[in-house]
Amino acid sequence: MNLYLFIATFINWLLWSAQSQQLNVSVIRHLVGTQHLLQSFKGEYIPKEFFKSIEKSESSKKNLQNKLRHFLEKLQKNLTMSSVLSDPENTTTSAENYILKMQELSTFFYKASYIFEQFAIDSESFYEISKNSSHELLLKLRQVPTAQPTLVKVLLTNYFAEMEFFHVLFSEVIDEALEYTTETLRAIQKLFFNYADTQSLILQNWKLKLSLECCKLYADFLQYYSAQIFKCAAVDQLNFAYDIYAVTEINVKYIIKQLEFRIQRIFNCFMIKSFTIRCKFLNSAERDLENLFIKLNELEMYLDVKIKKRSVSDPIFRQKTTWHENTRKFISTIDDCLPIDFPRSQMSTDLKECFFFLNNELCSYNDRTLINVTINIHI
Repeated sequence: MNLYLFIATFINWLLWSAQSQQLNVSVIRHLVGTQHLLQSFKGEYIPKEFFKSIEKSESSKKNLQNKLRHFLEKLQKNLTMSSVLSDPENTTTSAENYILKMQELSTFFYKASYIFEQFAIDSESFYEISKNSSHELLLKLRQVPTAQPTLVKVLLTNYFAEMEFFHVLFSEVIDEALEYTTETLRAIQKLFFNYADTQSLILQNWKLKLSLECCKLYADFLQYYSAQIFKCAAVDQLNFAYDIYAVTEINVKYIIKQLEFRIQRIFNCFMIKSFTIRCKFLNSAERDLENLFIKLNELEMYLDVKIKKRSVSDPIFRQKTTWHENTRKFISTIDDCLPIDFPRSQMSTDLKECFFFLNNELCSYNDRTLINVTINIHI
């Protein structure tokens, strides 16, 4: 009897031991999987391309600012009579110096137009990568362990929906900043290139008379219109683009980091058994993301006021067609910086007589061929 009781007890102990081992294995596997999941996302939600795009666009902006810095002062200094007349007794050399300064001026506008285009490309890349980064962060929520209670699944679904809605609005605001910034930069780039091309083709085709009087007349003409075109396109309009880019960059960095923080916090919830203790924020996704919506709202209002599309009291998140039309108004203003029928209509009679072939037509922009200027620029 005792033997049978001993055998039965032993068998029960073996069964209990086997079940405990299976349970421990399941728990360990679950913990290992969760730890592996958490380690794979620890502080690395934001794509590296996001920070690289910021660095690259900032570098392009600084290059542009350095190129344009003190241009008007240098223009005044380099195209005056005193700076050109290196040898008052040698009028031929002085006339050639004038030509040299004029060529350097057109080279400056060529080079500046290239840097404008580069900043436009890099800033556009930053805006696009910002939208992609927001979307990638959104997709991280799809990787939350699925073996959750029904209530938890519902809360996660609601949170995902709220973040998805935020991403849609975020992308619309970024598109608005992208369009204004890049189109403004490319409009100025086109203007500078056209102006540089016009200068080069005049010297090449119209054949300026190499007299000091004619050189001075044309240099004064270029100095005045170079300053006017620069101030028209590259002062207020460019500063608006700088401001919009800078404010958008600051807000985007804050928003992306806050999205990363929230996703990390969600994954941290699965490191403990009691889901409800540390994850009460999931009970109201709208309230948890409220600060991000407010920040996005403020950015949208800033863009609207800066571009002067509408009054502050109007509803935010306007239709794309509205701000597209207003952006085009700004671009047309830049296009108008180069006077109609420039430069013939703006030249005085005395200046026109300084060209051998004034009747030679300047080619249209699409038909022009670039002149390779190898002179080092001093402006």
